[in-house]
Amino acid sequence: MALTLEQLNAADAATATDLLDGLYEHSPWIAAKALEQRPFKSMAHIKHAMAKVLAESSEQAQLDLIRAHPELAGKQMETNTLTAESTNEQKKAGLTNCTPEELEHIRKLNAEYGKRFGFPFILAVRGARGLGLSKAEIIATFERRMFNHPAYEQAEALRNIHRIAEIRLNDKFGYEPVEGNEVWDWQERLSTNSDPGYAEKGQLTVTYLTDAHRACAQRISHWMREIGFDEVEIDAVGNVVGRYKAATEGAKTLLTGSHYDTVRNGGKYDGRLGIFVPMACVKQLAQQGKRLPFNIEVVGFSEEEGQRYKATFLGSGALVGDFKQEWLEQKDADGITLREAMLHAGLCIDDIPKLERDPARYLGFVEVHIEQGPVLNELDIPLGIVTSINGSARYVCEFIGMASHAGTTPMDRRRDAAAGVAELSLYIEKRAG
Repeated sequence: MALTLEQLNAADAATATDLLDGLYEHSPWIAAKALEQRPFKSMAHIKHAMAKVLAESSEQAQLDLIRAHPELAGKQMETNTLTAESTNEQKKAGLTNCTPEELEHIRKLNAEYGKRFGFPFILAVRGARGLGLSKAEIIATFERRMFNHPAYEQAEALRNIHRIAEIRLNDKFGYEPVEGNEVWDWQERLSTNSDPGYAEKGQLTVTYLTDAHRACAQRISHWMREIGFDEVEIDAVGNVVGRYKAATEGAKTLLTGSHYDTVRNGGKYDGRLGIFVPMACVKQLAQQGKRLPFNIEVVGFSEEEGQRYKATFLGSGALVGDFKQEWLEQKDADGITLREAMLHAGLCIDDIPKLERDPARYLGFVEVHIEQGPVLNELDIPLGIVTSINGSARYVCEFIGMASHAGTTPMDRRRDAAAGVAELSLYIEKRAG
């Protein structure tokens, strides 16, 4: 029977520690210390409390925890001395069913990794969905992480330990993040569409109005209709727009969304997370028959990255009345103008000015976005609110030096342009810090 928050909060210290046994490999002290923060308000509260305990512990305690973990497909697996939790995880990932060649390769990786870092390779082998990574994914990750800086790799090991503990905790409570899994699955399925030249390499590249781009728009619009949006359209610049109506007519609208195009060899979640999270929210509202005091408008913006044409924010620019007509004559690498690409895609260029939104009818714009940085990871929290963001100013500079014989020119007579650039780079780094 699944554990409940009420049970955990009501239990005495010893019983509560037993209830959370096995979350962190051979390290019950983490749960015991975290339980001092009871009563817990949510699953996230428990997870963060345990992460905080470990973050505030000594480096030696953290290393001891890492070293308490078994090697992947190592001796403990062969001798059946793994914990029940580790056995289950390695089994789900297929590591208990390796070919002799795979076992030999993993053993070599284990030896090389241990020699380099002084602790075993840690990976949450059940993966983001908890279903288990493939052996190929595990081995590829193992090989890649071999080249990390030791301090970074130690932090990566701890991050994976927290993920392992999170999955184990979810199992104890019988908790499944259904909506989160659906958001994940939408992104995985959308990432199967990629431009030629990249798709063959297993890389994700979706540039404006290519076949892959248009396929993404069709998929997103199909899912929007399927999950309960009242209105769905692909507009004159290729934005996918879904509307979920308010409880009353004439209500204002909350605008949200993000872009579905990508950079070359890009990530699956950049932009797309900001489309699918509000879609999951609308799905829940529709299933429960709920209407809010405002309309929800979710926009999958067709372009942000400027990869095909030297024009960025085509999708969002049109919504704020900033689509520049001169962009239409720009050509891509194959000599196809933006106008030709839009006409080929069946978009009505004359309708672009009609897309401009009236700010008076909107409550505002909010966007969910993957961080793509280290801050939340280092804080061991899954979500933050953006309070500021960087702004870039770009300059083209030229350094002119003087050529002279390397063997006969004394150092104080040299005028190396590269050395000047290096000094400037170091100064900028220091000043920005």
